[in-house]
Amino acid sequence: MMNGKRTTRAMASPTIQLMLLALSSGICSPAHAFQPLMAHRAQIRRASDIRWNIDTMNLNRTSRLYGVVQDIESQAKMAADTWSIEVTSFLEPDVAKKVDELFQDRADVVAFRVVGGRRMPSASETISSGEGRRSRFVFVHPELGLDIGTAESEYCTVILVENVNLKASNTLPNALAGIGVNLDQVGDIVVTDNSTVYMVVDPTVAKQCLRLLSKELVGVGISLSLVDEHEFMPDGEIQEMKLSRILERKMDRKKYEKGYVQFS
Repeated sequence: MMNGKRTTRAMASPTIQLMLLALSSGICSPAHAFQPLMAHRAQIRRASDIRWNIDTMNLNRTSRLYGVVQDIESQAKMAADTWSIEVTSFLEPDVAKKVDELFQDRADVVAFRVVGGRRMPSASETISSGEGRRSRFVFVHPELGLDIGTAESEYCTVILVENVNLKASNTLPNALAGIGVNLDQVGDIVVTDNSTVYMVVDPTVAKQCLRLLSKELVGVGISLSLVDEHEFMPDGEIQEMKLSRILERKMDRKKYEKGYVQFS
């Protein structure tokens, strides 16, 4: 009470009290203590922004798929017009399914879908015994008389890798990329146990794999050998065909540098 008058002391809000306590204890500076609360909160993305990003990703994926299918259609036309044999790269199941549907009733060209290792292409996301995941197409004029067994043996080579320490080694996709093998040239990589791997590759890179791949892997007495074309490839865990981000950036940079040199 001052001069006979009662004064009322206003109580600070809990937020102000916390700020004053932080200042008095030296926890933070005045500049930080009195910053707006929203500055400390995570920014919330609007649902419309999230939907737009998802739609954009789906559109890009559809565009890429359409481009791949168009290129494959050109290969098939070449085989039909020139009575030659055209072979695609190894494809993921979603792309292969579209191609399969496209050439089911074609009379001008035969499309053999092969996976290697005397296996059948999987018809669903679930891989059953005796089925493969990644496949490629061999296009041929009907009059050339090529059969699917010959198509597989000529355009799919199976390599057996033994005595490899998979836990300590680089992933097989990274190791293959490290020796200059493009993943488009690789089919399924099947792990049967901790030290044994079967993989399907394009015959043109088989010797390269046999000669160099062991240098990218860890293990004592690593051996690589060709599997007989009449031998059935065993079941196992199929590895995902994906490179590490670091290696992806490195390869993209090499492609850019190569392109830059070509156009300079």
